[in-house]
Amino acid sequence: MGKKRSAILITLLTLVIVALCFISTVSFSYGPNGMYQFNSLLRTTTKDADVGGAYGASGYKGGGYSVTYYPEGVITAKDYQDSLELKTGDARDEYADSYVPYLGGTLYLDKEDVCGGGDEPTEEFKQSFENTLKILEARYAHLRVDGTELSVTDDYTVRVFLPEMMDAKGVAFTVNAYTGEFHVRYGSSADSADEILPALRKKTINDYFDKAYTRTGADGTVYIALQFTAEGRDVLAEETQNANTMYFMVGDNQVIPLTISEAVDSKTLYISGSYTAETASIYANVINTVMKADDPADTLKLTVSDTLVYKALYGGNTLTALYIAFGVCFVAMMVFFFVRYRRLGFVHLYTYLIFTLIMIVCVYAIPFLYLSVETFIAFLFLSLLLSVCNAVTFEYARKEYALGKTMASSVKEGYKKCFWHIFDLHIVIAVLSFIMFGIGLTNLHMVAFILGLGTVFSGLACLGLNRLTWAAMMSFTTNKGGFCNFQREVVDDDD
Repeated sequence: MGKKRSAILITLLTLVIVALCFISTVSFSYGPNGMYQFNSLLRTTTKDADVGGAYGASGYKGGGYSVTYYPEGVITAKDYQDSLELKTGDARDEYADSYVPYLGGTLYLDKEDVCGGGDEPTEEFKQSFENTLKILEARYAHLRVDGTELSVTDDYTVRVFLPEMMDAKGVAFTVNAYTGEFHVRYGSSADSADEILPALRKKTINDYFDKAYTRTGADGTVYIALQFTAEGRDVLAEETQNANTMYFMVGDNQVIPLTISEAVDSKTLYISGSYTAETASIYANVINTVMKADDPADTLKLTVSDTLVYKALYGGNTLTALYIAFGVCFVAMMVFFFVRYRRLGFVHLYTYLIFTLIMIVCVYAIPFLYLSVETFIAFLFLSLLLSVCNAVTFEYARKEYALGKTMASSVKEGYKKCFWHIFDLHIVIAVLSFIMFGIGLTNLHMVAFILGLGTVFSGLACLGLNRLTWAAMMSFTTNKGGFCNFQREVVDDDD
């Protein structure tokens, strides 16, 4: 590469690095009396509780909120005692006889509805609880929010935890509790409206309805899309002749209302409102999980407890500690490269900085990524991967140069010999990471995506940008070996 082109390339790379460093890390006030604030990408990137938020929870590094779902007929000991104290005489005795203590009085079970007149839950109740639990598990798994936890407590209650970073926690807690079959009503109010799907044709809802999903318009408006079958479209066109309201129900709960002024003659309805991407997804998924359930009618109505707030396990200086840890690792890395390879260390420095800044932009720009301890550990692994691979390419070129080849030939041959080793390593890590991401295990979801994405960038940086920068920087020196701290092998002549 000629000196002129090399100078242009290095200048452009330097400007890109400086600009990205500035917008990624620098925040400052400006304007009259500091009225306005410029916030860096790192400052405005979503941060989980484990980096210093005012929330937290047991079993999860971050924090947030939790509720407990109580099936119909299952109440807490406190609720039982509070209700019992309000009653007197025969009403008190009747109420006391209608419940049986469970797990030593931790819960109280309705003697008829839950226990069938006995002292233990019936098999029918147990099966209904299992059906309800499967629907809840599917709904919260679909959120794909790291830190989400769902667990059965006291045999017949369900505890759910959602992290603070999720905006639609309240909607998720409430709407995900809706159980029962999906159906459509049409009339002036949800209570008095007639059921038009599936009741009028005496078929199941699956004959008329396909699925629910979300769409975002060009103007940013979020829609819930309801897709009907051809038969469902015909029924809607026939039954919605007058201006009125359609109510999309799950059990007795109204999920989505839609006021119409003319007959609905469309296979897909796009319904807008005050939905965000999160809330729209929750509503759509509530419908879909009911549609996919084996027997949605055999589920239990759920009561949602008060929301509990958990404080952070980590202190407010966690983010600062992570930045310091990164600084220590960065200095140690650069000391190694500059001591081992002298000015060739600048090649690695440029490559690593561009890689790091690209990762910062991705975490800032991709909605479901955020700063956390897990994110930081994943990034340190990617930093190690890139550093090791760059060092490998340098060492292969060093060996070739020691054999007496020119620097250009040594670099070319060195990359040729290690290319497939590095390429295969990155492919394996990226594929495994994206498979893990696709599986959707909640606590690994974000980390897997970062590992996969970062591995792709690491491979491009090592095999592409690193070599290009090396060629550009070496063009300014005549002592190629001295630039890289490479030495020729010295052969002793014994003759």
